Amino acid sequence: MAIAQRFEPLFRPRSVTFIGASKSPMKWGFIVLSNLINGGFKGKIYPVNPKESEILNLKVYPSVDEIPEVSDLAVIVTPPSSVPPLIEDCLRKGIRAAVVITAGFAEVGEEGRKLQRQMADVARSGDMILVGPNCNGIMSPNWSLYPMMPPVFPQPGPLAMVTQSGNVGNSVVSRGMARGFGFSYYVSSGNEAHLGVTDFIEFFGEDPQTKVILSYVEGIRDGRRFLEVARRVSRTKPIVMLKVGETAAGARAALSHTAALTGSDATFAAAARQAGIIRAGDMDELFNIAATFIRQPVLKGRRVGIVTVGGGWGVLAADACAKAGLDVVQLPEETMKELNSILPPWWSRGNPVDLVAGMRAGDIRNSLEALLRCPQVDGVIVLGAMGAAPKQEEGPTSFLSLMAMAGGNLFEDVPQLIDKYRKPILLASDTFFGGIEWGRDMSAALGDKGLVCYPLPNHAAVALSSLAQYGEYLRENGYQ
Repeated sequence: MAIAQRFEPLFRPRSVTFIGASKSPMKWGFIVLSNLINGGFKGKIYPVNPKESEILNLKVYPSVDEIPEVSDLAVIVTPPSSVPPLIEDCLRKGIRAAVVITAGFAEVGEEGRKLQRQMADVARSGDMILVGPNCNGIMSPNWSLYPMMPPVFPQPGPLAMVTQSGNVGNSVVSRGMARGFGFSYYVSSGNEAHLGVTDFIEFFGEDPQTKVILSYVEGIRDGRRFLEVARRVSRTKPIVMLKVGETAAGARAALSHTAALTGSDATFAAAARQAGIIRAGDMDELFNIAATFIRQPVLKGRRVGIVTVGGGWGVLAADACAKAGLDVVQLPEETMKELNSILPPWWSRGNPVDLVAGMRAGDIRNSLEALLRCPQVDGVIVLGAMGAAPKQEEGPTSFLSLMAMAGGNLFEDVPQLIDKYRKPILLASDTFFGGIEWGRDMSAALGDKGLVCYPLPNHAAVALSSLAQYGEYLRENGYQ
């Protein structure tokens, strides 16, 4: 069976059977059901609870057998011991996919492991695909499908995520939403009794709506298949992964969380490099790196130019680039002459190109393009340019308006300049001078263009280094 067809009942169901529906707002059977409804799912929803007749204005059925049609997807939020027989009920009804949110399986000990194996065996016997247990749900925004524990409703977009921790996954999705980025799919895979990280990476790799794949991983069960799939998918789509459990304490925590065996981090790191996986160090890096790949081309080399409104940020960026394996190059004479013709006499005359708070019209944009034209520069980081989009109510002599004058129409120009020169342009800037709401609006506006404004220079340096790493992988393996 083709992978898209196999996953269709999970991500594009015509109707959903919800087993374990509750009237109590304090129970997951109420919370997850309300999120499924509030997310705007267009198909029929059939709650199941033998003790209720109506929940959230939906007719409730006493059992799966009594539902009048065959749903594609079942969502199960009932006690652990009830789950295996309920999976049997779903198979008998003809349901082809299930999400088991219930916890209390392999992560709690031997009895839970037995229940989990039983549940998985039943699902496999009927060729059912199963997510979980011990997960917080899935999302398919293009299908308005949000059977989730938290009320998180991202818009459709090019990012897809599979995570062995729903809590971490929610944090990353929330970061994306705050920056104006949408998701094609989200899966909290939990204990992975049946489907695991590898299965979803394989599906995302063939999905035309997905451009970049994010993953949080505590352990991989079938390392050989994982690497085969990751190597194949990495040819066309970046895989950005936060892999934890590198310390003994982290490994113990992972075992108690999702029953994951973490293995040697050094071994995983070497294998990840061979498969083209980009590793992130924390949740911010995971999102920042993934979002960078949406609009930016990969680096053709590691030579970097920096344009900065203030000197200190430029120094921090130079250090961060060097630590990330990038080369802050010495600019050739031709580029220096061009910058001399653009900038006031007090500019820094070097790389980073420090404007020293210069506010002449077009200084930021013109300096940026001078670096992009330079054959010794493969990519550029622009620092402090968030002020190039002022609040409308500011007066003509305000700081933000002066910054806007220096930047020209920078936010509109950056996508065009990326396409023109086929070089990445990364923006990093504080937003304190415009206020929290203004900064949020500017970040969302950039997200609409597929761009990120990184809060600190080191974040931009790490993201740019990831573009270099992925470009090297593609070239070394003949994929580019």
